[in-house]
Amino acid sequence: MFDTVFGFLYQFGDACAFLVLCASGLAIIFGMMGVINLAHGEFIMCGAYVTASVARTGVPLWAAIAGGAVAAGLAGAVLERLVIRRLYRRPLDTIVATWGISLIVSQGTLI
Repeated sequence: MFDTVFGFLYQFGDACAFLVLCASGLAIIFGMMGVINLAHGEFIMCGAYVTASVARTGVPLWAAIAGGAVAAGLAGAVLERLVIRRLYRRPLDTIVATWGISLIVSQGTLI
């Protein structure tokens, strides 16, 4: 009984922490850049994928997490330079562009 309750509370806390981190990232991006980024989850997925791939090769977990964060940051910087920078002050266009990027990346992971 105690194991079940503890497991539930742990999963609940883990899910809440993840959602808080995602929401704070979206709030920071919108506050600083004025861009509603619908591809935010794909950057999280990119970082998680790189972290898992690097950790599987035998690299220590802390280094794999750092590598995943750097990879997600580089992906975001490339997207900002190539797409978002041209769409500042046009909020609807940035929503459509980031939504399209989200669809492309999420469908690309299915291949």
